[in-house]
Order: sequence, then structure tokens, then C-alpha cells
Amino acid sequence: MASLLTYNEFKATINKQELSHIYCFCGDEQLQKEEAVLKIASIIFKSKKPEDYTIATYFADDNLELALSKVLSHSLFDSASLYVIKHCENVTANKKIHSMFRDCVANIPDASYVIFDTQENKPPSLIPADSMKSIPAVQFYRPFAENCKKYIYKKCNSLKLTITEEAADHLVEFTASNIKEIDDILNLISFSETTDITIEFLEGFLINERGSIEFEFVDTFFLKDKSALMLFQEALHRNINQVLLLTLLFNHAQKIEAYHIKTQKGNTPESLMKELKIYGKRQKVFAKQAIVFNLESIRKFIANVYVYDYKLKSYRFKGIFQENPMYDLLLQYLV
Repeated sequence: MASLLTYNEFKATINKQELSHIYCFCGDEQLQKEEAVLKIASIIFKSKKPEDYTIATYFADDNLELALSKVLSHSLFDSASLYVIKHCENVTANKKIHSMFRDCVANIPDASYVIFDTQENKPPSLIPADSMKSIPAVQFYRPFAENCKKYIYKKCNSLKLTITEEAADHLVEFTASNIKEIDDILNLISFSETTDITIEFLEGFLINERGSIEFEFVDTFFLKDKSALMLFQEALHRNINQVLLLTLLFNHAQKIEAYHIKTQKGNTPESLMKELKIYGKRQKVFAKQAIVFNLESIRKFIANVYVYDYKLKSYRFKGIFQENPMYDLLLQYLV
């Protein structure tokens, strides 16, 4: 089996424009995975407008056969498309699956690009060993605590914040070394009037963060409460970064997805709430959100976010509110 590329090795090949039609992403570091998808997309779609391309997300444990058929049926005359097939670790391999996968490798259209994504730190069993020799596999490890602390100091410096060592240790522990959560928390703090982060400030902030407008916006959105539109407009008036708001929606959607998957596997809601760091009154709100967004609908939303993430990052304000991609996304779910 071919060795796994580190993220830096992967970026080096991408910078040389050495693009493969099929990739395997392994590991649980979600932020780097998202960056990698965007790097691949930037090469495939170049100067094309967002409406001219497709980033389609499928879930292997839902219907792997459908996902592979979509990849293979992409017309030679259509624009290029990028497919992301998530949760590949949840599929048990058999002869049929291996045959389908080999067919995909042998016959993938020139306009199709696909990423097989697994949370495990090794390629999933659905990929035959002989196929792995020709497929670039990229390892996305969650960083160790010390590397996480270095990242925190660097991030704080870029945001013109200072943080004590005690507070940095607490942030690593609270987020379980999750870079995306660290980014979200530090970005939120940067919007406050505080520039010096102590352990006392951080503990108070983490306890009370759900009272901020950003999290009130997220809560109301996943209840499909139309007041989320007013909160979004208020966030714009406060100059809160829209990419941050979209990231918060994406993070919460992943929690709802994880909740549905694990409850189906027999985990108790109480244990899952603790695992997802949802406490007290927040549990009732989350339970309602999980009813509003079932597994199918939350996965459709996650797939939609990939498209709107690119649209939002390429968006330039033209004075017409309805042209805002974020507002367009909200209207799809709240009206």
C-alpha cells in the first residue's frame, strides 16, 4: 500500500499543479480537510463563476453506489465537478464494493474529481489495497497539545491578542485540540473589547458565550426561527465576519449529524450531549434542533454549506442585500 502524504506534502504537489482525479483523505483534522478541498477546487474551477461548477457532497453510509454512479456518469461535455464522499469508514467492504471502486478508478471521466473522506487515520476498507497504490492518500492528524499551543500563540498574535500560558492550556483542554473550535473562540474574542486573555476571562467567556449574538443566531437558525434573519442583519451592522457565521453553522450542523448517527448506533442522548459539550438548558434546545433537522436534512445542509462557503469567500458587496450569498442560504431554510 502506498504511504500517506502529510498535509504539507499534499500542498507541495498541489502548488505544482499536480492534480489527481481521485484522493483519499484520512484523519479527524477537519479544518485542514476543508482547506484542502478549497485548494483542489481553486485549481479545477479557476476563473469560473460559482454557478458554473459543482461541489457535491455524498455520504458513503447512505448510498455509496449512488455516489459512485454520479461520479462515473458525469458527461464529458459538462463543466468539471468535484465530489466529496464522506464517512467512508462506516461502509463494510465486500466484493461488490471493491468492484465498483475499481470501476470508478478505471473509468472516471476527465471532468470528474472525487475525494473519499474517512475520519480514521488509515484508508477505509472500501478502497482495495491494489487501488491505493495509484490514489494519493493524505493524512490529516489532529495536532498534539503542544503543537496546538503554538498555534494558539500564533493565532492570537495575528488577531492582536495576548494569552497567558494557563489560559492557552485551558483552551487546548476545552476544545480537545480541535483547531476549528480554537479558531472560532479566538475570532469571537477578537470582536470583543478584550485584548488580554487570562484564565479567568476565558472561563467566563466559555460559560457565557451562548449569550452572544453569534450563537443566538445559530440556535434560532437550527430551530428554523425567522428571527435568525434579524439576528443576521444585526450581526452585519456589528461588522461580524460572515465567514465566521457560516463556520459556526457548519460546526453546529456537524454536531447534529454526529448526534443522529450515534443515537442510531445505540448511544444514549445523555451521554452524547456530554460528549458534544452541550450542558444544562442547552440540551433541550439541541434536542429540538435534532427534531427539526433529521439526519437526511442536516446532511443536505452540510453539502449546501460547501457551495456557499466558496460563494461567500468570492463575494463582493454591491449594495444589494439580496445578492449576499449568506442571505440567500438563510432564505432557503427560513422562509
